Amino acid sequence: MVNRLLTGILFMLCVLPESVAQYKYYIPTDYNGIFYGQPTSTRATAMGLTTITQGGVENVVYNPASLGVIQKRIELYYSYAKGNQVRIGSSNRFEGLAYRINDKIVAGFSRMRYVEKNSPWTTIIGWYEDSQEKRTQAMYTLSGSYSPYENLQVGASGNWLIGKSVTDVTTNKVFIISVGSIYDMETDWIRHEQLSNQRIRFALSFVNLLMKNRIEERYQDYLHYRDMPIHLTLGSSYNGTLPFDYSFLKGFTDFFNDMPETVDLSFHVQFRETLRGPKKTVVNGNYESNTSIGLGAEALFMDFFAFRLGYFYETRPDQGPAEGGGYWMTDDKRGLTLGYGFKVPVCELTKQKVPVNADIDFVTFRVLNELGTTTTVPAIFSKNNFLFSFGVKLTWVNKPTADLLSTP
Repeated sequence: MVNRLLTGILFMLCVLPESVAQYKYYIPTDYNGIFYGQPTSTRATAMGLTTITQGGVENVVYNPASLGVIQKRIELYYSYAKGNQVRIGSSNRFEGLAYRINDKIVAGFSRMRYVEKNSPWTTIIGWYEDSQEKRTQAMYTLSGSYSPYENLQVGASGNWLIGKSVTDVTTNKVFIISVGSIYDMETDWIRHEQLSNQRIRFALSFVNLLMKNRIEERYQDYLHYRDMPIHLTLGSSYNGTLPFDYSFLKGFTDFFNDMPETVDLSFHVQFRETLRGPKKTVVNGNYESNTSIGLGAEALFMDFFAFRLGYFYETRPDQGPAEGGGYWMTDDKRGLTLGYGFKVPVCELTKQKVPVNADIDFVTFRVLNELGTTTTVPAIFSKNNFLFSFGVKLTWVNKPTADLLSTP
């Protein structure tokens, strides 16, 4: 009863005719949780959402070539994120597996799932409208990367998306193809006697290569056309290593004694444009309002503790009166990002009894702001400002040959 009352109030605010003050909250696409929710990579979330220049199976949905950067034979990744100002009660989960077949080829499989529970928003499909106990979006990705030349990775992925805008009922299925590339090069652009291991990376990705910009959402006899985004993304990063004296830590514990006395620095920049696609199938002008740029930095101390910082900006419709009536409550999506993580040498700590190492990452910070400032926003939205994201990566460590040949 309370949910329906709240839904009714929001409906009065958001979708009444022009004669009543009409508040509008901008949602870029029906698959907003997949394409505009929290990234699958917790590390990238902390670094201005710079995904395509970072390697690993956790970034394969943004750039399939990220698989080629993987050095170990097997890589597993899991992440969970919760926090959204507008899509209240939503969360993102991701599971991924990558396997290096040989020196040139890496294959991967992953699942990304977005869930909204007891949301105040109703589902609208044609003339059908009702509140839902749960809405879900899922993307299953089969991907592969290939290295045709040294330092060059190219990748492709097939992505099967399933939307359930009505509780436990599939309202849409769509298949899209994505491609990407990564090129690394060594450099000495910054001349400093203590700076070593300088590398520059260039990355390019095209999500939804066939430019399928319209999908059909169906429930019973109801039909609604929705947007499917087309993303062209460019990115670059710089890495370098400096000495770091951590002698002050050695007196507390022997744990740090064998760690490298270095700090690895990296800086990332990414630009993403949403393309229109075929003009005859354009549903609306959402593609005009989703250009984004991200900046990120990371300092990895002793190959153990990482501190990350970034900034993200994405365009939205201007605040104020909306075309066709109403008033935009959303603003450009923007803000600082921050996170931290640890590299845990599980294999070494267990004396090679457990042949894996772990990367554990966290974001416990404010969500990126999407709400306008020119009018009062209902408290149910403005109080949802905290983002929690957790990610863990497990990489297989090959045992030394002597251990493999030894008998019990």
